Amino acid sequence: MFGFKKELEENYEYVVAKEKPFSYTTECIQKVIANMEMTNVDQKNKIIQFTSSLSGEGKTTIISNIAYLMSRKNKKVIVVDLDLRKPKMQRVFDVPNRHGLTDYLKGNITQDEMIRHSLSHGVDYILTGEQTNAIINVLESQKLKDLISTLRLAYDYILIDSPPVIAVSDPLYISRLVDGILFCVADKRASKPLVKEAVQTVQRANSNILGMLMTRSIVMEKGYRYRYEYVYNYGKIST
Repeated sequence: MFGFKKELEENYEYVVAKEKPFSYTTECIQKVIANMEMTNVDQKNKIIQFTSSLSGEGKTTIISNIAYLMSRKNKKVIVVDLDLRKPKMQRVFDVPNRHGLTDYLKGNITQDEMIRHSLSHGVDYILTGEQTNAIINVLESQKLKDLISTLRLAYDYILIDSPPVIAVSDPLYISRLVDGILFCVADKRASKPLVKEAVQTVQRANSNILGMLMTRSIVMEKGYRYRYEYVYNYGKIST
């Protein structure tokens, strides 16, 4: 379980694991990373997709925190933004959304120009780049598949931000590129039937769901005070 105060929801530059390394939230993120490492002992779960039922369930925020903490453990990590409709990783790294994936696939830039490094986070990252209407063509392109294969050899973990399942079909295409999926579910955001529908949609695509991250719960702090937080619970999904 991990938490982010409500006023920080849209502040993607804020990384609680960096700003508050000894907080309850950071400790919970560390536990999620420990679970990820347990499923990756044989290096078969290196490429992880983050998705959800609806938008606004904490995918981008948790990716940035996991990536930062992994880098502190001397893991070589790259974050790839494959939410081609509503990208947010440029806000995490506070840079313009230029020289990204779509520019590389078009041949306008090289792979070295596309992959950038964040000194503050200690990780590499790939932005979406120029907006495109041919999203499915991008996600099914051989050049993207070749890129993912190259990244697998170069990094310990590839963390992929993807759109929500209910909104568009993009996550199903992305799931073909990854080793496993972490499914984010925000408390009181999506109804239980909607979450079940989303999970079953992913399962019908024969995707490997590694676990669930339960977010935005009310948790009790020391002194019996309550606050609104992102709270994450790593566990297998059952339907």
